[in-house]
Amino acid sequence: MSKELILINGRVYDPKNKLDGETMDIHIADGKIVEKVSEKAKKIDLKGRMVMAGGVDMHSHIVGSKLGFGRMMCPEDHRKDPVPKTKVTRSGVGYTMPNSYVIGYRYSAMGYTTVIEPALPALKGLGSWEELEDLPNLDSGLLPLFGNSMITYHYLEEKDISGLAGFIAWILRKVGGLGVKVVNPGGTYAWAHGMNVRELDTTVPDWDLTPRDIMRGICQATEELGLPHPMHLHPNNLGKIGNIDTTIAQLDAFKDIKGYKGRKQIAHLTHISFESLDMIEEGTPEWKDVASGGLKLAEYMNKNKHFTADMGQVTFGPATTMTGDGPFQFSLYQMTKAKWANIAVDVEMPGGAGVVPYFFDPKSPANAVQWSIPLEFALSVDDVWRVIMSTDHPNAGPFTKYPLVLSWLMSKKQRDIWMEKIHKFATERSTLAGIDREWSIYEVAISTRAAPAKILGLDDVKGHLGVGADADIAVFNLDPTKKNLADDPELIIKTFGQSYLTFMRGEQVAKKGVIGKTPHGKIWTVHPELNEPLWERMNKELEDMMTRWYAHSFHNYPVPDRYREHMEQKVVLDSTAISA
Repeated sequence: MSKELILINGRVYDPKNKLDGETMDIHIADGKIVEKVSEKAKKIDLKGRMVMAGGVDMHSHIVGSKLGFGRMMCPEDHRKDPVPKTKVTRSGVGYTMPNSYVIGYRYSAMGYTTVIEPALPALKGLGSWEELEDLPNLDSGLLPLFGNSMITYHYLEEKDISGLAGFIAWILRKVGGLGVKVVNPGGTYAWAHGMNVRELDTTVPDWDLTPRDIMRGICQATEELGLPHPMHLHPNNLGKIGNIDTTIAQLDAFKDIKGYKGRKQIAHLTHISFESLDMIEEGTPEWKDVASGGLKLAEYMNKNKHFTADMGQVTFGPATTMTGDGPFQFSLYQMTKAKWANIAVDVEMPGGAGVVPYFFDPKSPANAVQWSIPLEFALSVDDVWRVIMSTDHPNAGPFTKYPLVLSWLMSKKQRDIWMEKIHKFATERSTLAGIDREWSIYEVAISTRAAPAKILGLDDVKGHLGVGADADIAVFNLDPTKKNLADDPELIIKTFGQSYLTFMRGEQVAKKGVIGKTPHGKIWTVHPELNEPLWERMNKELEDMMTRWYAHSFHNYPVPDRYREHMEQKVVLDSTAISA
């Protein structure tokens, strides 16, 4: 007999299946949501409590060498938040950079069941898989970096999109990736020369290529492969005043590329709080003249359907910035005079990543404007299915502040309270104060569940509660028919800060914030199948290039199956139509 369960009398919010607070029962068997179960199934009466699919976070830095560097650099971060062991859980540390176990526990306690690591130097794949071994209660996936790789540039310079697609397929298969990440295209490579690349058509050192060429080529290769998740893009000029114009220009640069099987969205734009800085009229690109570009980006999104975006919401207080954008991290270090690490990664990302601890001060004019940008954007976009709630953990703040972010999105009252606390630039240099819109519970379910699952290409089994979905379920201790959340922002924080029950594949893993079980999740990967001539060509050419250019051996580059096969959930793709 299969393990069966019925959750009865829950108020279900499931946008994929157009359920907006309907009272219904959910049937579970063998870790899946099913149409019906036997009379012997265990029943749990939810008594009108709010029910959603398990949360899906598509952009949160949870594993990788940058996390290790950050934890090593900042022992003070750990001292502020020790986590004792329990009968079920291990001890650890928290704050802005929790250890792997605590990451799993805290996401689970908030009702999240799937979290994606959005920036993997492929060369560091093995270490990341070892970390994933210690990440309980979550499904996950990895997005390898391609925008500053010499091999990427080789194929682009040769105008060989088939070769680039083959290289991407080889990396995804050999290190276990879910999609393609592009960070500061050309700029991180230029950082190896002590430079950056600021303009769309500036040539990258050593190569006859520009950021435009890099983005277009990688986007085209991603679509030709038919990857479920489109190109995940961190544009040039991160953190530079006026970079909203760069961001829009870069989005414009590839919008004519045909999506796989006609799909509209061919890119996902990351952490817009750092990518949408504008300046006052007749201002200069200096922090004293900073203004929000959130509305400008929203207006562009409303007119252009080819991309989605996540917020990267500034939450104020301590953060730890970490990104593959090496030159930006150095400039942040120069501003803060705080700690700084630059992480060079062989020749696949020669300029390296960076780690800089940071404090977002509510009284800082610049930080106040940064806070307003993603809220102004999210509350001005017509289609919430294209807007993902995030803090770019731990860059703009830890993921544990998601309930606070939701209170800002759902309550005009809460935004007004905060605008009284923070620097006046948030009011004077954005339109946020004049926006009355408040997200509904249904829209929250879209942005934190249904939409990220769809954008990642996992929506068959994640982000919804329909038959066939994984039984990843979050129950919240609130009857939404009895409370107006917009009038009680503290109740929003309390409700979303701790789920009443969290289920992962039908197994109850948390109750009232207390972790009861610690099962291991699955690591989602894509496995593009190439035609035999192209696959043979890739192995031959990549071995030759890695032998000439890499310090790391071609044969030691792949992550061995023994580290992956017990966790890996492969999505096999037919990419055999790509010519050799």
